[in-house]
Amino acid sequence: MLDFLEYIYGQSYKHLKAIVFNQGSPLHRTIMSLYVSIMEQTYNALVLLRADQHATLDIIFRSTLEAYVDLINLCNDPEYLKQMQASFHDQWIKLAQHGVRGGNPFLIKFENSADAAQRLAEHQADLAALGVKPMSIYEKFRLAGFEQIYQSIYNSLCNESHNNIRALTLRHFRFDADENPQLVMFAEPSVDSLNGTLSGYLSAVSDTTHIVHTYFKTKALREIGNLRAEHSSFVEEFEAKMQAD
Repeated sequence: MLDFLEYIYGQSYKHLKAIVFNQGSPLHRTIMSLYVSIMEQTYNALVLLRADQHATLDIIFRSTLEAYVDLINLCNDPEYLKQMQASFHDQWIKLAQHGVRGGNPFLIKFENSADAAQRLAEHQADLAALGVKPMSIYEKFRLAGFEQIYQSIYNSLCNESHNNIRALTLRHFRFDADENPQLVMFAEPSVDSLNGTLSGYLSAVSDTTHIVHTYFKTKALREIGNLRAEHSSFVEEFEAKMQAD
């Protein structure tokens, strides 16, 4: 599966130049920023995989999956951009409020800034003008049709990112026949776990490549359609092989 992921990534990267978009459009810029973020993160995962390093693959994939969800929602409805803008203002407000209040040495620039309070007020006004509340991660996943993925795969990815006890135990301990724990470091994931991670990156790259080229009606759309068909055939053959084994 690793070779096929590398192939899909390479073909998707090759056709990037066919995407023509309005760089003056905040909507288009956000769509493309999400897409190239997914491409970059997949490339980073490939570098790690080729070096037999697996520890951070799922941590990276959490960000990839979130970008995947945002991209689906944004291409389905341009009004979703307001949600992303609301999240931007909401996070800026939370940061600036702590800074303006003072006492945090890591936010000293806000405390010493003469216009910090004004900028905070501007972000508060901009958020109010949008007329929407920032969605929760669950709401974003549900909107994209990924509710079951949120309840399963995304839950596991968050455990990895937050160093949950479950993730730490799975990552760093193996148990012998007598249930005695043995500490491990840089352990290889199980075949099923690795295939699941590879499959996730593969779907993210393949699907978002098709979504973006379709959205912008690029000249490479036929080739991208063929690539998508190759992906579907590969998945069918791979699953059949796994069941046979």
